[in-house]
Amino acid sequence: MTDVDPLDALRGGDDPVVPGAEFSRRLRRRVADALGLPAEVPLTDIPTIDLPERDDPTDRSTAMSTTTSPTTAVPASAAVAEQTLVPYLAVHDGPAALEFYETAFGAEVTLRFDGDDGRIGHADLMIGPARFFLSDEYPEIGVRSPRTLGGTSVTLHLEVPDVDTAFARAVEAGSTAQMDPEDQPYGHRQGTLVDPFGHRWMLSQRLESVGTDELADRMSDQGFSIAGSWVDDPATSAASGRPATVARNGRIWPAIQSTDALGLIRLAVDVLGFTEQIVVPGERPDVVAHSQLAWPEGGVVQISSAARDGNPFSEQPPGSGSIYVVTDDPMAVYERCVAAGLEIIREPESPDYDPGGSGFGLRDPEGNLWSFGTYAGE
Repeated sequence: MTDVDPLDALRGGDDPVVPGAEFSRRLRRRVADALGLPAEVPLTDIPTIDLPERDDPTDRSTAMSTTTSPTTAVPASAAVAEQTLVPYLAVHDGPAALEFYETAFGAEVTLRFDGDDGRIGHADLMIGPARFFLSDEYPEIGVRSPRTLGGTSVTLHLEVPDVDTAFARAVEAGSTAQMDPEDQPYGHRQGTLVDPFGHRWMLSQRLESVGTDELADRMSDQGFSIAGSWVDDPATSAASGRPATVARNGRIWPAIQSTDALGLIRLAVDVLGFTEQIVVPGERPDVVAHSQLAWPEGGVVQISSAARDGNPFSEQPPGSGSIYVVTDDPMAVYERCVAAGLEIIREPESPDYDPGGSGFGLRDPEGNLWSFGTYAGE
């Protein structure tokens, strides 16, 4: 009988095996946690670690170099302020709650801890730029849900682009309507509901700018007097010391024509910090006919594909755009841009036209120029 290695039948070829999606997700999250990356960093953006070369293939040393490859797009939410207030919800059924918030509000679960007892110990969720946490009940440490407490004294205020649509979707998903959407005297349309887990949500859509004086007149009819400066005041805002309309109205939309509109949109959202509201596909999957990217502090930028047939606006040369974005925190944007390896054409400075302010400039991969600064036109 010929000697045969009994393990030959079990030995596979040299072709790499693609790991399962769930295994990959959990492994990459563990790597992210080990590197100290924020929970909201997408798994695709975790930097790789270069292992040292080993002459001896039997060497099982776990030593590794500290060199990391440059990260690509770091999301706006990764630059978390030192002092951040984040709602933390307790629910009586964690897995069902995550499914509900994904369905009702379009939430994205960026991190989830599943306990051995079946409870969710912690979850990070994002609704656009808004972040909140969630966990199951842990009465042994005083964490109880509204169902156990018999109600909630807190209302979560969520701004949405279309309150009627968002409200109807949340009710269809299982929420109970408390107040149907109505136009309010302060220029917003709002509706209030209670989700299936006992938390109250106020969905709000901004309709118009209302000055402080006009708001005072409107509210006096309802028995209220107001003090201070309304955040949507077209006059000078007491909080920032400069006109709020410069940052918030966004009635003029700059448009950028791009050879890679999808890529530039991702950079604008993940690095610069815009919020993706609308992306309309064109005649091919790689063509963008229209997009609406909102700046959190007010204003909209449109990015679409260049050289679209029959569209004269798309004939503008790609890379010729120049955009100024007003922001209270240009340094947060600057740090994300540096981390992403973007070309900085003007380092942070206090320009002559904005004494005491700050700003910087960059050039995106297509050549468009972007400035981020505190300047408000005064």
